[in-house]
Amino acid sequence: MEVAPLAVQVNIFDCGGIAIGFAVSHKFIDGTTLSAFLNNWAATAGGPCNKLVNPNFTEASSLSHFPPQNILPHIAKPLVERLWFREGKYKTRRFVFDAKAIATLRAKARSERVENPTRIESLSGFICKHARAASRLSSGSPRPSILAQATGIRGKAKPRLSDSSMGNIFWWALAAYDYNSAESTEIEMRGLVATLKEAVSKIDSDVRILQGHEGFIGMIEYTIQKAATVVFSRENPEIFAFTSWLTFGFNEVDFGWGKPIWVGLMGEVGSGRKLTILQNAVCGKGIEAWVTLDENVMAILEDDAEFLALATLNPSVISP
Repeated sequence: MEVAPLAVQVNIFDCGGIAIGFAVSHKFIDGTTLSAFLNNWAATAGGPCNKLVNPNFTEASSLSHFPPQNILPHIAKPLVERLWFREGKYKTRRFVFDAKAIATLRAKARSERVENPTRIESLSGFICKHARAASRLSSGSPRPSILAQATGIRGKAKPRLSDSSMGNIFWWALAAYDYNSAESTEIEMRGLVATLKEAVSKIDSDVRILQGHEGFIGMIEYTIQKAATVVFSRENPEIFAFTSWLTFGFNEVDFGWGKPIWVGLMGEVGSGRKLTILQNAVCGKGIEAWVTLDENVMAILEDDAEFLALATLNPSVISP
């Protein structure tokens, strides 16, 4: 069955409010491409704050960058399935962290390995820490973890790709985290933050391996190496993946009737597991975290007093 690459639904309510829903195929669209599409759409519709972006559909697929291929290495399918897709019962919940909570988390995440953790690093480490603890309570035993951070690679390619380069141009930074303790501690949170940061720092060399005529061979070798050393070398590892939408500007898209009062991220939960999406809260400098976990694990997280001391579960999207 063919799947539409883009679907849009415009909803007009009796009160006069408008909600625009859209879904895109991640096979060829990433967050930067989606942002460019929405801003061009809004500018065409007459939005006062939007500028047209001249999309470049050929730059990323050039021979010097990432020329298209007709096949994938045989190891890719089981690796992708093991990393991201497993049948089960999942739940997505929206947690909001205000500016004060994020400042507290940055202080907790600071260590000799990471002296000045970012908001993304600190929040990802905090969520991962408590998700791991909830999973341990649910299963009755600790498991090794695979940490994954989605990372844009336009600026890391040589030569650099422009932000107007269209495509699904990102890579996953992967790292194993085997540390377990009887209790969740601040040491664990700092270790998680440092592990994620170190994985992302290695992306530059990874991107160079994937570029050009030899990039396809490099991808095969890279995939096999990661499968052997990170994923398949550990028995039944848990995957905790994070992606940040903080820089995409979705809250600024103006179709002519003002900026949105709120931008939601997720519809029905699919088979993707243990994924957290970070998005700017509309008010203030807070962050919304859309967290997907096994439903049993999510039930424990929703009852975690330490977690809820800094996170607000699904508050109203309309400011009082």
